[in-house]
Amino acid sequence: MKIAVFMTGWNKEYLQYLYQGLELAQREFEDEIDAYTCFAELGSGSSFNKSEFEFFQLADMADYDGILLAGTTIKEGDIKKKLIDRILASGKPCVALEEEISGMASVGIDQRAGMQQLVDHLVKKHGIRMFGFLDGPANTYETNTRKNAVEERIRFYGMEWMPEWVVPGGYEFEDGASYGKALLDASAKGKRLPEAVMCANDLMAAGLLDALKGTSLCGKIAVTGFDRYLDGESYSPGITTVERPRFEVPYEGICLLRDIAEGKQERMTHKYLPYRIYVGKTCGCEQTDRFDNEEFRKRVFWKSHWECVVTKYLDSMEEWVADKSSIEELMEAVGVFLENIKAGSAQFFLAENFISGEEASYQNCSQRVLDWHKKTDLQGSDGLKVIMPLHYQHHRMGYAIVSGIGVLFQAGMLDTFFRSLCYAMENCVQRQKYAEVNQKLQRLYRIDPLTGIYNRFGMEDLGQNLYHRNRINHRNTVFIFCDINRLKHINDTYGHEMGDWVIQTTGHVLAQLESEKSIPFRFGGDEFLLITTEDSGVDADCIRKRLMEAGKNAPIDEKLEVSIGVVIAPWEEPENMDVYLNQADEAMYEEKKRFHEVYDRRKR
Repeated sequence: MKIAVFMTGWNKEYLQYLYQGLELAQREFEDEIDAYTCFAELGSGSSFNKSEFEFFQLADMADYDGILLAGTTIKEGDIKKKLIDRILASGKPCVALEEEISGMASVGIDQRAGMQQLVDHLVKKHGIRMFGFLDGPANTYETNTRKNAVEERIRFYGMEWMPEWVVPGGYEFEDGASYGKALLDASAKGKRLPEAVMCANDLMAAGLLDALKGTSLCGKIAVTGFDRYLDGESYSPGITTVERPRFEVPYEGICLLRDIAEGKQERMTHKYLPYRIYVGKTCGCEQTDRFDNEEFRKRVFWKSHWECVVTKYLDSMEEWVADKSSIEELMEAVGVFLENIKAGSAQFFLAENFISGEEASYQNCSQRVLDWHKKTDLQGSDGLKVIMPLHYQHHRMGYAIVSGIGVLFQAGMLDTFFRSLCYAMENCVQRQKYAEVNQKLQRLYRIDPLTGIYNRFGMEDLGQNLYHRNRINHRNTVFIFCDINRLKHINDTYGHEMGDWVIQTTGHVLAQLESEKSIPFRFGGDEFLLITTEDSGVDADCIRKRLMEAGKNAPIDEKLEVSIGVVIAPWEEPENMDVYLNQADEAMYEEKKRFHEVYDRRKR
């Protein structure tokens, strides 16, 4: 089968188990799995994250035989609804993970039953009568299921559900710490406190417990959590919680998807996996459930080890691309990084105009800038591919398709790699933009605004370069100095506007002679310089003829004439442009004198 998976990485450990389960299923069934992944924050509601969620539009549902949705990682209602609608409209078999969605099959645990078993334990074992609840993000399936289950069970027992201590959170440690501080403040004021606080996850439970350590409330209030991932598992004292299956959920999701596609299961099948209640010390029990210390230490070691390995290679990549402005050089560094972490393959696609910073559609990103495969497998046969957006804030640059990157999931550094890569790409874009702006500024600095040809500053740079290049290539350089005749008379007779027209027209005539071998400059005032190679075909006669032609349409009754001085600089002579400029200037001055002598005789 060809399967599309939609998931976000708001919880790195959850994402690791998702990948682990998908990888296990792919190896067993040899399906082709495309995992569309982004790191938009759960429940943030920001336009930036909604822009990242738009990445899911890249997937063409018609290309797949089945679809897996890790919907609990997508909070924004409109974004999630659009994705669910697209999945259902495809008519393809689809399975939701961890939640029940109308029109889809599902795989997960019975979260309602798990939370109610925790309530049963607190009531029957510890005689708890007054309950508080630290909630997760509002209006999510998991939050609503867990909260409603607790409230329903408490009311079943006739115990007190204390609304003032039912507080919304965001699954973060700081949410628990804030709740704990509120308990301490209320205690100091003699207010009623709950006898137990049930938290929607272990991390918030850890924050609450940490806030109460060393205070008068330490050990006085029972605390429970949910999930038993690494944060809850590693906290001391052990948190009483619901331990849910990890990689088994996505693995069983693939199995159910295959069964539905083959007609072995109904499309609306809801499959519950086993879970267990882990009894720690935070509910008031002496810890009764055995903690597998060896397995825990093994997982922590390998996570830490791979994090160090990936960080080393990532730091090397970041250092190498720090001053690069070429996307090709950046992609070369990415290939080295992927080789170092023993990835499988990678293809990067960018928008044709990604340098512009426009908010492009991911579907229109077709410019392939990287096609990398590990050296030992040139076919890139890995069947599990991760597809990620490449963007910086609202600047959608493109997307990447990578395989064989389990080490990034295990180290919890997939987002670190992609964010680092996107920052580097954005830096490339900005450096190229700065270079373009600098070129424009340089052009403004070098270009004469009246004539549009280079000015004296441009001559000192481009003219010198042409002269130097000619000498290297054993070619003589010709310096042609021009000075407009009788410009003062034109200004005095017709006005400075007509004088500007004469200067401008002379510049335009010289501009027509510009080539790789010839560069014209406005030297200053009514003086012009043309530096050319001896075999360019440009000479004094050529300039005079073109000026005569341009003068036929002159708005004044005057000829367009210039005095010209020409000097040839032999390539074998020492390089000294000033010497030849002075000689050309002197030659032009001599012709100027002759012109005025003839002109004065005619006047007399």
